[in-house]
This record gives sequence, structure tokens and C-alpha cells, in this order.
Amino acid sequence: MSSEGIDHKMEHVESHSNGAPLSRQVTVTMSPEQYERMFFQPNKPAAGDFAKRFGNPTLLGLISFLVPYTSTIFILIGWGGATPPTSLVGLSGDYYFLGSIGMVLAGIAEFILGNTYPFAVFIIYGVHWGSLAYTQDPIHRTTEPFGEGGAEGAPYNSSQGFHNVTMCLVSFILLVGTLRINVPFVLVFIGLVFLFAFIAAADFAVPNASTPADLEHIGTLLRVGGGFGMLGVICGWYLALLTVMEAVGLPNILPVFDLSTRVFPKDKDISKQA
Repeated sequence: MSSEGIDHKMEHVESHSNGAPLSRQVTVTMSPEQYERMFFQPNKPAAGDFAKRFGNPTLLGLISFLVPYTSTIFILIGWGGATPPTSLVGLSGDYYFLGSIGMVLAGIAEFILGNTYPFAVFIIYGVHWGSLAYTQDPIHRTTEPFGEGGAEGAPYNSSQGFHNVTMCLVSFILLVGTLRINVPFVLVFIGLVFLFAFIAAADFAVPNASTPADLEHIGTLLRVGGGFGMLGVICGWYLALLTVMEAVGLPNILPVFDLSTRVFPKDKDISKQA
């Protein structure tokens, strides 16, 4: 890794012997790998003076995503006697507050810092959690307009299936962006693409389920989707650990597997590697 890094200026204020404030500027150099751990934005310093005045919102966004996501994956796999989709209703609070509010706040903060990609990721998936919470919350009775078929009929399940197909497409588009960030992020989004794909397949299969074998097939689709989702659980918590260690200055020997200087590198990235 090159010793050349990303410079950030921070103002340090001290008191002179006569009590008058004495200010000086200190330039702190971050390597690209350190910046990756902090912001997941390839080789791009935060704009203006915001980086020195505000905290790093990436950790909030990661944890807010991982808490409801991890529980959802465990339910889809069927651990502890969980039965989707019934057990997912119990996560509505996590979806509303951690998944939605927490990620949206982190996304807004990333926008202020000038980090376009994390801003988009946190807002998109944060709003997705809010949408999921609203749909599953019994108080909203979202299945009532669909008549007798309700949650088991084709009209309702096609709407959910198309939503998950769209989220699969969104995840694939964002997966392309991870190719210049780091390997764990790539694996998270590969897992998300297949997770949404298998959930969509299960949605479309529900109206045609008439035998125990059909129900078992739907359960298998959800379990396979949950299996792919475990990529996000493992890699996501790994990224969270990296971010925590970097935030508090703990010695960090864990690799981030930076891709910003290896996949479609810019001219300046090539010169750093030389």
C-alpha cells in the first residue's frame, strides 16, 4: 500500500500562557485503506471542513442496517422455530426505528459530508425498511383491499413480488459500485441480489400453493434466500468491526480488501501503486 494518503486539515486550539486562545492547523494524512474503513467512499476526501466538525455517520448506518437485517435472515432460515412471514411481523419496531430512521439519518449525514455512494445506499435501504415495516404492521391492514384472497392471493403477492424484483435490480446496480470499494461490500451486495430474487420467487409462488409440497417449496425458496443473505450478515458485521476500531483508534490489523486502486484504477491510483 502506498504511503501517499488523503490529507485532512484539522484545527487545534490551545491556550497561551496569558489565557489568550492560540490556534494552529494540523494536517492529518489518511491512507486510502484508512479512508475505506471510515467512509466506504473510494479515495474521496469529505468536502470542505465538514469531516473535522462532524462525526462519521457510517457506523450508525451499518449498525442500523445490520440489526433488523440479521434478525430477518435468521427468521428466513428458520432458526429458533421462526416461521416467515409471521415471525417477521415481530420485527416491525426494528424496521421502523433502526432500519428506517437510523439509516435515513446516516444517509443525510453522508450527504452533508459529500459521500454520494454511502448516502444513496443508506437512504435507499433505510426507506426500504420503512416500507417493509408499514406493509407488515397489522395496524395498517394493507391486505384488506385485496378481498377474500388477502395475503394469499395473486394481486397482493404480485405487488410484493414486483417490489422484491425491483429491489433485486437496485441491489445489482449498487453492486456494480462496490467493485471500486472493497471485497466485503461486494459480498454483501451479491447476497442482497440473490436474497431479493428468491424472496420474489417465493412471493409469486404463494398464490399457486395448494399442497404441502408447494408450501415446502416456498419455505425452501425463503431458506435459500436467507442463506445468500448470510453473506451480508458475516461481511456486514466484519465491516462494522473495522469501522468501530478505526473510529476509536484501536490497533487494527484486519484487512479491508480495498479495491479502489485495483478495479478500474484512475491514473493517480496507478502511479501510487508503481
